[in-house]
Amino acid sequence: MRIPGVSAAVTLLALAGAAAAAAGPAGPAQAPSPAPDRLQWFREAKFGLFIHWGVYSMIGREEWARQLLQIPLEDYRYYADNFNPVDFDPDAWAALAKEAGVKYVVITSKHHDGFSIFDSAYTDYDIMRSKYGRDILGPLSASMKKAGIPLGFYYSIMDWHHPDYLPRRAWETDRTTKGADFGRYMDFAENQLKELVAKYDPAVLWFDGEWEHSNEEQRAFAIGKMLMAMKPTLLINDRLYKREPGYGDFGTPENFVPATGVRNPDGSPRLWEACYTMNWNGWGYNRYETEFHSSPQLIRQLVEIVSKGGNLLLNVGPRPDGRIQDDFAARLREIGAWLKTNGEAVYGTTASVFERLPFFGRCTVKGRTLYIHVMGWPADKTIRLPGLETEVKKAYLLTGPGRPLTFRRAGKDVVVTLPERAPDPAATVVAVELQGAPVVEPYMIVPEKDGRVELPVYLADLRSEMGQRAYLDHFYRTTMLTNWQNVNDYPEWTFTTDKAGAYEVRVSYASMWGGQAGYEVEVDGLKLAARTEPSPSVYSPGTFPVGQVALGAGEHRLRVRITCVANNHAMNLEKVVLVPAK
Repeated sequence: MRIPGVSAAVTLLALAGAAAAAAGPAGPAQAPSPAPDRLQWFREAKFGLFIHWGVYSMIGREEWARQLLQIPLEDYRYYADNFNPVDFDPDAWAALAKEAGVKYVVITSKHHDGFSIFDSAYTDYDIMRSKYGRDILGPLSASMKKAGIPLGFYYSIMDWHHPDYLPRRAWETDRTTKGADFGRYMDFAENQLKELVAKYDPAVLWFDGEWEHSNEEQRAFAIGKMLMAMKPTLLINDRLYKREPGYGDFGTPENFVPATGVRNPDGSPRLWEACYTMNWNGWGYNRYETEFHSSPQLIRQLVEIVSKGGNLLLNVGPRPDGRIQDDFAARLREIGAWLKTNGEAVYGTTASVFERLPFFGRCTVKGRTLYIHVMGWPADKTIRLPGLETEVKKAYLLTGPGRPLTFRRAGKDVVVTLPERAPDPAATVVAVELQGAPVVEPYMIVPEKDGRVELPVYLADLRSEMGQRAYLDHFYRTTMLTNWQNVNDYPEWTFTTDKAGAYEVRVSYASMWGGQAGYEVEVDGLKLAARTEPSPSVYSPGTFPVGQVALGAGEHRLRVRITCVANNHAMNLEKVVLVPAK
């Protein structure tokens, strides 16, 4: 057992105290201005690996197991005492991370259950009390350093074990609140954070569990200032500060991709990182999970996020014996194989210069080169780069950089001719080298020559929030929004009309197994309700009228929202078409 007062604790407190003293008194202010390049490595990294691991893996019902199953503290201690990851191999984890192409790793040092997977001087509820009895973070830090991969630590402010943490859950009748002091708990948390920085020198501190207290109660600004004084290059996420806009080094949307990236309060682009699970339920190991995101889908998710200026932090939950399960390892290796060919289109790139592309694809940028990630091979074997004013010098596939592609100017657009088939169905990258810095005229959705307004899903902004399920996929010759289960996921289009008129609204979709799902089309606030009808097949869309709308000249907004699902699905949506009424 190690408790405050032993020599290790005194040494760490002395180190932290000296650093804090050098920084001056703590107060509700931002950390000192960072060096200009402090964030650069993270900005260029684009792809990180998240690891949720702790004693909850023994239960195999994800990291919230104690809360979900309402396990009394004494019963939960069994798992803390018997945690014994005998197959944990930090070198193997580092080798897998390197093979996957990730540029940094973040692991849970302490999750909500309060168990620390490192040797802490401030608690006996840590890895040293377990059957394993050895530090985890020290060897892992050494292995990642040897592999050249920065390592960061997740730290939960919420703590379901510490006697001073408040509030308790309603079902925790076995834990009295008598004598509990949240301020004393924050002393403990501060000491552990100092300990993590002093002992293991992390690149990132990734906070979570901040939602039960105010910034003042959990000393957010003082802790941030103290940590930056200890290590000025340390990166701290926004959750230390309750995700308040403008605070922290980067934003952290969870299990969803913001439609247009993340912005600061002044509208400027913000550094951000989307954390995503590889499975559908939970972050920690779940022995009952059988459904996982496919490798092509994860590659496209990486591309989607990077094209909007963010990083992907992709999660795995190792088994209780310390092994990363084969389902996860295989997907990581497949992403890594794709990155070996296409990494230059991901690492060190910036967000797309196109608001949208008229095909299923995304763009990333590096200097004078555009990288067009084609995720649905067009039937006519061409891609159109809309409004690209800068002249093109050459175009080629990253899978064959020595073989140029032909291109031509078509009015304000540039059209690139593709090979007959996609070398990589997940995402084939076309490099387009320009003669100067990219200049692009904004793309607007306007009526066709016959007055129709075509709204395919690849031109939509996909709005969502935590728990996103819907995503775009390509089905032979058409792109559809699929896996649509969450009513909070919906596509949204903005378009303009040059004159007033009435339009018939038609929706093209493939209905799922004959079930009747409910949905509505909302145009400028007017809602047209409908239910899905049978289509040619679950993958072949049909077109169905849902009503009429009258539109004036100018800008309009259209959304399609599901109101109920059938057979755990709504539809595979292809497009919405507005046809001038006769």
